[in-house]
Amino acid sequence: MVDPGLLRTQQVRSSFAHLPLTVSISALNSTLLGAVFFDVVARQIILVWVGIQLSISLARLTLWYVHYRLNSASNGDWRWGYLATLGAFLSGLAWGYAPLLAPFNDSQLLLVTLVICGMCAGAATVHAAHAPAVRAFVVPAILPLAILFLLRRQPMFGAMTIVFGASMLVVSRGFRRWFCEVTSAQMELTQRTVELTERTQELDNVNRRLREEIANHRSTEEKLHQVQKLEALGRLTAGIAHDFNNLLMAIGGSAGQIGIMDIPAVEPRVRTIMQSVDRGATLTRQLLAFGRKQNLMPRSVDINVLLREWEKLLLTTLGGYAQLVLRLSQSPVVAFVDATQLENAVLNLVINARDAMPTGGTITISTGRHYLWGYENGTDGLVGDFIVLTVADTGYGMSEEVRLRAFEPFFTTKRMQAGSGLGLSQVYGLVQQSGGAVRMESQVGEGTTVSIYLPQGRHDERTFHETTPAIPVGHHSGRLLLLDDDTQVREAVADMLRTAGFTVVAFDTPRMALEELRHRPADVLIVDFAMPEMRGDKVAEAARNIHPTMPILFITGYTEAAALREERWTLHKPFHAADLVEIVERAKAAASA
Repeated sequence: MVDPGLLRTQQVRSSFAHLPLTVSISALNSTLLGAVFFDVVARQIILVWVGIQLSISLARLTLWYVHYRLNSASNGDWRWGYLATLGAFLSGLAWGYAPLLAPFNDSQLLLVTLVICGMCAGAATVHAAHAPAVRAFVVPAILPLAILFLLRRQPMFGAMTIVFGASMLVVSRGFRRWFCEVTSAQMELTQRTVELTERTQELDNVNRRLREEIANHRSTEEKLHQVQKLEALGRLTAGIAHDFNNLLMAIGGSAGQIGIMDIPAVEPRVRTIMQSVDRGATLTRQLLAFGRKQNLMPRSVDINVLLREWEKLLLTTLGGYAQLVLRLSQSPVVAFVDATQLENAVLNLVINARDAMPTGGTITISTGRHYLWGYENGTDGLVGDFIVLTVADTGYGMSEEVRLRAFEPFFTTKRMQAGSGLGLSQVYGLVQQSGGAVRMESQVGEGTTVSIYLPQGRHDERTFHETTPAIPVGHHSGRLLLLDDDTQVREAVADMLRTAGFTVVAFDTPRMALEELRHRPADVLIVDFAMPEMRGDKVAEAARNIHPTMPILFITGYTEAAALREERWTLHKPFHAADLVEIVERAKAAASA
């Protein structure tokens, strides 16, 4: 599908491409016509008219020259189309009023008419791609001539003149349609050719890299072995993290119930347990992200707060090899992003900056707000207010060739086993998936600056680093059906809900849960996703066949993107009782509405 804006640009360019020919013919015809009638009519009138024509031609030729010099920088601007139309209108007006300036007899008027009709025919064909320019020339050139014939009581010639002008407009319309079809086909062919060229170039690059790797077979085997280990480790960590989330869910749920007892001696220990659960949850999210088994969980977070919390970790990562400087905005900078993945991205950038300064240097991390206009390099055409996080170093920088490939997966300039080449590609993937952009600027010997643009978040939204919410007690009602094959998790979740006031019927097998639903519906079905007998999404499908309007809440240790992408209600283990109660109430309210 060709962009209509690009097609209009091509129409304007076609009109300007033929402008020198049109202007030259107009100037030549007006000069010849002036010479023919120089001794016939008043010379002063002829000289003024020829001067006007030559002035208009010179102005249009100057306009063409400016357009040509600017080339593609701005010649697609809508103003160029208006200027081309205005030039055609002035030229047509000068030709149309030529018969009115001098008392031509019938034979002289016929000659002038033939010249004007010839000019209209030329405009209708040469400028057919740009319909406004054709109309702007033909109408003011033909209309005064037709009126003059009517005033001389020659209605037949006036009607013929009008019919000729109308036919030129129709002919130009046909030419324009043909131009649009041909140009669209050419543009589509060009686009496909460019895509094919890019793919061919990518294939050539792959083949070139493959030849280089074959030349160093041992390095290739070591890299492959490393990738296989990482893939196996990713699968292993994903499975461990899923089971660990269930353990954290049971521990956190049980500790939360103990906290309700309001025993002063126990309260500090419960708080310590809950804080440890939160830290464990953060660890599992990192493991799941490494194994690529979890979607992003963006929330509104203050980047300044996060960087202050990460400062100690970043200093430890630098290990004294470089100085860290934080230049944070005075006002909060709240972005909508997955905080855990953003931490990994910042760590990757800091590690790359450290490795680029083997003899030491300074890494500066700054925050702020920035308005993108859509034309900045490396911002993917984004427009609007964004949060910007910048990591700059004073290292040896990189060449333009290396900078252009810096975000490619597995591309690295480090020595063997010093880096996998995935760090910057993970940064790029996170920012793109978050709806932002990442921009890199670097010069050899002058360091590198990486700017991450993230969507703005809401200042009033509770962020992840706030204190653990209080456990709701006894103020809620409703009948809930809970399905989870893990006994400890099932009991912990059921206790949370019963403490809040809900009536909970819990099951450990899908068969028993579905049988219960057939006899008595529930306000909300809460189902674990990963179960050995039947997966949670399959249970949901069967449950919806029984009660189509019943809301279903999935509780899961990791997210299968393909299975839960369209689900409305999901909650990731481990979670707090307040979060569980809140989402249950929201599901109930949505079902009632």
